[in-house]
Amino acid sequence: MAMGAPRERLVERALALIVEGEMAPGDAAGQARTALNQWRGKSAEHAAAVQEARQRWDALGGMANDLRAHFDAPDGALMAQAAASASSATSAHRQQRRKMLFSIAGLLGTGLLAGRGVQWYWQQPVFRSAYETRTAQMLKVTLADSRGALPGSQLDLAPLSAIDVALYRQRRVVNMARGEVRFEVSRDADRPFEVRTRGATIEVVGTAFTVRDRGGPITVGVEHGHVRVRLAPRPGSQGTEAEVIDLRKGDLLEIQGGHATPVRQTDTAALSAWRSGWLVFENTPLGDALAAVNSYRAQPILTTNTRIDAMRLSGRFRTNDSDGLVAVLPTILPLSAVSRPDGSVALQMR
Repeated sequence: MAMGAPRERLVERALALIVEGEMAPGDAAGQARTALNQWRGKSAEHAAAVQEARQRWDALGGMANDLRAHFDAPDGALMAQAAASASSATSAHRQQRRKMLFSIAGLLGTGLLAGRGVQWYWQQPVFRSAYETRTAQMLKVTLADSRGALPGSQLDLAPLSAIDVALYRQRRVVNMARGEVRFEVSRDADRPFEVRTRGATIEVVGTAFTVRDRGGPITVGVEHGHVRVRLAPRPGSQGTEAEVIDLRKGDLLEIQGGHATPVRQTDTAALSAWRSGWLVFENTPLGDALAAVNSYRAQPILTTNTRIDAMRLSGRFRTNDSDGLVAVLPTILPLSAVSRPDGSVALQMR
């Protein structure tokens, strides 16, 4: 049965007393708790309203701490909102606090817990930051997502990489725009970790894996643990379930055009060998390999047609010796390398 308006007003009054008893400073909190006990004893309706109000307040969980943080700050966002909604403004801190109490109670009473209010709360990040590396620059980031004795997640960004990190109360999300990132994710079953790329979402609780996106296929390699790759729906495939692929230690997956290659076992740690100054390629399309090499060069190595891009390259090369790669390419592939005045190099078919 839906709650009628008179009952709802009783719940809001009980909520105002509960909030003040939990959040008011000094003697005011004790006075509010005494008043609540007295008010509850006036009738069965009051007692039922207090019970309902307490359930709503308890359901807030960590949100109560956020509200408490604003309680004694008259210039806080919540206080400003409550004061702005009052019929007449006042500069008295006590009156502002009372107005805020009833504003909170009103929000709770009108369905904050039942719908959009709580949804809004859980959707707000507690931390957000963007990270981007330049040519030949690497970056190590430790996220503020540690729990107990476990360290925070470790992210290693290769040159010319860009990500956006958002930590929420119930999940952790990295939006990866480009580049290569190795993730050592701190285990937290209550806050799954997601890496979102243009072609797939990688879901994990705790593991180490590398994601590469240099414009060609997206590569995911798992060093240890377990990740779940959810492919982005292909154009025109609305209404169909996304393909889901589970990867474990040593598994490597490539995704291109909404399709995934068969999972294969390989040395997945080699994907992040750039952390120790090496680029390792295993039957990699030359166009993709050069995208990685060029992230360490002031002037790029260029190709002149798609046939060259499709050639395959295997080998291990120093990140700081791309000139050595240019010298060796004509000996292993039917190519010639032409240096240009600006320092770039053009690869041509022989």
